[in-house]
Amino acid sequence: MKKSLIALAVLAASGAAMAQSSVTLYGIADVWVGSVKDGIDAKSNTVMVSGGLNTSRWGVKGSEDLGGGLKAVFKLEKGFNIDSGTEKGSGFDRNAYVGLAGGFGEVDFGKTWTAMDDVLGASNSGFDSALSASNNVLVVPDVYAGNPGNTIKYTSPSFGGFSGGFSYSMDESSAVSEDIVDFSVSYGNGPIAANFAYQVQNAAGDDLKLTALNGSYDFGMAKLLASYGQVKFGAAKTNDYQIGVDVPLSPAMTLSAGYAFSEDNAAAGDGERTGYGIAVGYSLSKRTTAYAGFRMNEEDNAAGTKVDEGRVIAVGLRHTF
Repeated sequence: MKKSLIALAVLAASGAAMAQSSVTLYGIADVWVGSVKDGIDAKSNTVMVSGGLNTSRWGVKGSEDLGGGLKAVFKLEKGFNIDSGTEKGSGFDRNAYVGLAGGFGEVDFGKTWTAMDDVLGASNSGFDSALSASNNVLVVPDVYAGNPGNTIKYTSPSFGGFSGGFSYSMDESSAVSEDIVDFSVSYGNGPIAANFAYQVQNAAGDDLKLTALNGSYDFGMAKLLASYGQVKFGAAKTNDYQIGVDVPLSPAMTLSAGYAFSEDNAAAGDGERTGYGIAVGYSLSKRTTAYAGFRMNEEDNAAGTKVDEGRVIAVGLRHTF
């Protein structure tokens, strides 16, 4: 009888410990079919592409209650191409980190998105997707180092609507100085949202410096979106601009449209890029969304001559699990 009571106590303690830990398998399966034109003299091509609204991915994340309000957390995330069934790079190419979380916020170690990524694109039109007007137009996302690895990242809790983050990605080489440093500040309260981020990618010569500022205001019948970005590399500088609007057509359907413009100074080549985009998303359920849209972009050189153009027409489906 005594041994039975001891066994029950061990099982109860084991069950309590398991209840304090959690592991979740999650992911996104997203694919679209449409027409793509890439280049002035290029012909339109019918394609099936993975990741219209979001990159297709799967991952495992979890946490363990350490007591006193402290938790251990981890995430392993892998991107894949659902159209071909192939992987998007080796290993867990999107996230692979472990950290601690509590009332102080969260500190993560490993391959994780930087503090700038937490806010970059937050006010992008077209659901910040492949149908956004900013694609192939804005320069900041093109040169931005998203999750370079070897990163220490801190994310604060929210204080009266304000929150922030800081990340440091080390190059792990004494021969060079190519560390990446980011910080971001966000505010969200009622219909207002605003975000600011700054990144420095250190280099042997001039450092690459990125600035991102965006915001939105929700009027109920429509949400206005706007963003500004800047890239500086020595004397070369590029300014990015984007405006857009999200319009709820019904509880399940939202229309999003936008315009993007980017210009280089003389040291960067005096080029200009413009883009337009419109997209509509329809929620078939809490986890499944059908979408469609149109996007076009063009680039002019310093003489005002068109040197590139692109167009996308797409219909797609996204399922989250």
